[in-house]
Amino acid sequence: MNALPQPIRTPEPSFRVSPYSFYGDDRWQMARGLVAHRDATFAVNWAFEMPDGSRFDEDRWRHLREVTKLFLWSLHGDPPPGRQSVALRTLATHGHRLRTILRWMARNGLDRWRQLDRRMIERLFADLSRRPGKRGSGLSASTGHAYVGMLRAFHAQRSKLPDAPSAAAPPLADLCRWHDERQWPYTPDTIAVPLLSAALRLIGAPADAIIAMRDEAQVRYDQAIGEGFGSAAGKGRVRKYLRRSPPVEMRSGAPEVLTTCPIETFNAWVARIYDACFVTIAYLVGARASEILGLESGCLEWATGEHGERYAYVVGAIRKGAPGNDGLPHRWIAPDPVIRAIEVLERLSAPWRESDGRPLLWLQQAAPGSALRSSRLTTQPFSVNAVNERLNLRFAPLISLPEHEGKRWRLASHQGRKTFARFVGRRDRTGLAALAKHLGHVTRAMTDRSYVGTDFELTELVDGHAAAETRAALEELLVAPQLAGKAGRALAARSPFRGRTRSGDLDAYISELLAETDMRLGVCDWGYCLYRRETSACLGSEREPNPVLRTQGTCSTCANFVVSEKHRAVWEARLARNRALLGRLDLDPESRALAEERVAESSRIVAALDHDDDR
Repeated sequence: MNALPQPIRTPEPSFRVSPYSFYGDDRWQMARGLVAHRDATFAVNWAFEMPDGSRFDEDRWRHLREVTKLFLWSLHGDPPPGRQSVALRTLATHGHRLRTILRWMARNGLDRWRQLDRRMIERLFADLSRRPGKRGSGLSASTGHAYVGMLRAFHAQRSKLPDAPSAAAPPLADLCRWHDERQWPYTPDTIAVPLLSAALRLIGAPADAIIAMRDEAQVRYDQAIGEGFGSAAGKGRVRKYLRRSPPVEMRSGAPEVLTTCPIETFNAWVARIYDACFVTIAYLVGARASEILGLESGCLEWATGEHGERYAYVVGAIRKGAPGNDGLPHRWIAPDPVIRAIEVLERLSAPWRESDGRPLLWLQQAAPGSALRSSRLTTQPFSVNAVNERLNLRFAPLISLPEHEGKRWRLASHQGRKTFARFVGRRDRTGLAALAKHLGHVTRAMTDRSYVGTDFELTELVDGHAAAETRAALEELLVAPQLAGKAGRALAARSPFRGRTRSGDLDAYISELLAETDMRLGVCDWGYCLYRRETSACLGSEREPNPVLRTQGTCSTCANFVVSEKHRAVWEARLARNRALLGRLDLDPESRALAEERVAESSRIVAALDHDDDR
């Protein structure tokens, strides 16, 4: 027989709940000094304010406080059967949710956890679902599931505790409707391309000019202090120097000079270079924000691949789910722009590393701070929250980031990782222009047999985006009433779903097709490629089309090529463009022959889409 669960003994006030706190403390600091996170993120405050203005550490709340403390600690020290011990850092997150529920209980006249029965749980979740989230909409489904899971664990501990919810929380779907939007989507191309293009420009000549100005301004300030003058006189010399400095092109095509509030404006310029470095690394490496902000001086490392190609790596650590503060060592492929961003960060952070003693590349003065060492303010690492705020409130307006579908796009530090995975997972990157070269370099390195990566979640993200893109394309092709291209004609003849709407049968058919063939489509602006090396007109590799030889003309003759209605505009524009060329009297014979060939190719594709005839 299984032994009955034993009641949990309340720890002594002097019992350590973490290296930084005791059980009897009014504030449990569960972790400290984690790069990219504020210490407050990992703190549980037991003296928070209640709705009536009292504090939770007052005697009137003793019963609820003692039970809640005991339950929270039990998740780590004596978890429910079948559950793993909750990490100390995660206890703080549960503590924040418990605080929300306790305040709700107080507003609704509940002073015992056992009063939280099925009816009250339903009322609780109805109220929680109406709370605004970070973007103004309702709380996400993932947040709702987290509350359900915590309350179920509380109920499961009822035989060990003096008080507990009298009912288990039902499934979230039975409680209320929750906002189901993905919290951290990838950044759409219409936003990602201008965002990254602006970042790449800023870490070039503007970064060199600003760092040189920073270094010279520091010399002027230090000279004034060395001559016995005060800080005000030193800043006066800095202002005079900055006003006379050459213009810097922070906005493309609009050089600026530091005439008004030169020090304050210059501080903002330096901050935007940091932002540009973050965007570059996040969108071209795929590391998490906390991993980027934990990078240290000297983090670039070089290696040679199986075919003799030299690769640079960014060496850091994966911290998600890792024990302790140091994380698990890892290295990410670094294309040329990332190498440049790291070099810029080395120079930007050099003065702060010298004064702080830590090797971190992401260091800044505490607010209000300065780009110069002109005060005794402490130095601190960047936090993820601060990066998100800077990207949206400062960086996006500077580069005039366009709207997406008529609305302002909200950037988040997590989006770089998912966007990178989507970029790399795409078999064709013709729509990404200048980024294609860098992403191709990363892809070659990640598939090189000499590369060993430990960021398995990133690999899954890349594969997931590639598979999702393949499935979406197959759905379109199998039901399309009209297809063009040699492979399109063959697919249209065999598809049992042609001209029908999407259905469960189609989903099952695609799943079976993907399982049997491991098919991956090449996708580009002018069509799809049902890639097979033996019939490839572009002479591609075993894995994918040749990105250099893959052109519209080559594809139009290839047995792997399919064109659907969504690509019509590209071919009609090509047809009109080349017909206009043929109307020019000054066109040389070679150019005229090429234009005639392109007109013929484009006409065949458009006619096939119109009449289902690819002759």
